[in-house]
Amino acid sequence: MKKRLLSVLLALGMLVSLVCLPGHPTAYGESAKDKLAETRAKIAELNQQLEAARANKENVMEQKYLLDQRCNALMEEIDLIGVQISETTSRIEENEVQEAAQYDLFCRQVREEEERGVISYWSVLFKATGFADLLSRLDFVNEVMDYDKSVIEDLRAIRAQLADDRAALQQQEAEMNEAKTELEAQIAEADALIAQYTKEEGALQALHDEKEADAARLEQEIREAEERARKEEEERKRKEEEERQRQKEQGGSGGSETPVVVESGYAWPTNDTRLITSPFGPRPAPGGIYSTYHGGVDIGASYGTNVLASKSGTVLISRWYGGYGYCVVIQHDHGNITLYGHMSRLLCSEGQKVSQGQVIGLVGSTGNSTGPHIHFEIRENGVKVNPLNYLTGWVRGFH
Repeated sequence: MKKRLLSVLLALGMLVSLVCLPGHPTAYGESAKDKLAETRAKIAELNQQLEAARANKENVMEQKYLLDQRCNALMEEIDLIGVQISETTSRIEENEVQEAAQYDLFCRQVREEEERGVISYWSVLFKATGFADLLSRLDFVNEVMDYDKSVIEDLRAIRAQLADDRAALQQQEAEMNEAKTELEAQIAEADALIAQYTKEEGALQALHDEKEADAARLEQEIREAEERARKEEEERKRKEEEERQRQKEQGGSGGSETPVVVESGYAWPTNDTRLITSPFGPRPAPGGIYSTYHGGVDIGASYGTNVLASKSGTVLISRWYGGYGYCVVIQHDHGNITLYGHMSRLLCSEGQKVSQGQVIGLVGSTGNSTGPHIHFEIRENGVKVNPLNYLTGWVRGFH
């Protein structure tokens, strides 16, 4: 009687353990892996284009453009590897918890086998009271045997997944270091390309002419964007007025306008520095690049630090723009415009509403540039004005 009772209790214990059995080890996600493959394919394609440009002696700005594109793709690769490292680390932590739970279950199972002692599977079957009872007991014995195997198999599976994940993490960290080293070399090469080119005869004038052409094209696009924005605003106000009139005719109050919050001034486009490396207005050739008039200020900042919206507004332009490199133009109230040039990454899109202090990109040295900085412009009613009239606490970093 005691043996039968012990057999029943052990069976119940096994069933409870079976219900509480930890899940399978966490598997790999494919999203970051697929995106990383696409980014690396893009890098390979840019490498081919760059080699072709060098072989055909294309103009320097075309080579600079391809180098900047490659740097941008490398930054994407670094971000995606970082996502993989984060996912792998989380998987390892989850599977370590599962391993501990599964190992505890394994140890309890061994102890139960020891406590079972002389009670064997055969004794359970021989105590059947009939054929139906025998079949039921046989099913039970099979379930117990399968469970014993599953405990060991699941423990092995979790440990195998942990070993794979730890090896993957080591490889991902090595790839991250390699990508960062390559990015640093690419940034240096891109900056040196322009610096070297300026030493060639006629190069300064060529860069100046190209910059003037970019500026004229940008001016035209800004005017067109402002005109579109003006018409859209007029249409919005017209519809609002129609809606108010309709509500009045129906006996409503017509609603009330939501007050528009307008900042009193311009904020610094970075929290990293207050260093002005090139001022507004006439200037000598900064960094060896020819220019007779500087339509903004250059703010010396560390590569990859945040570029912030100086004022709330709507993004008119957010893309590559010739000598400006990766460039953002924001339209503010009363016809005011701010421009942010030479960024390494764009973190806003055209048409997007942004708030003062919102991150819109990262500091870089793209386009006609020889080192990381923010080219910052303020335009009021279509006229460029000196940003230092609005930005306080700046530090002189030019002669």
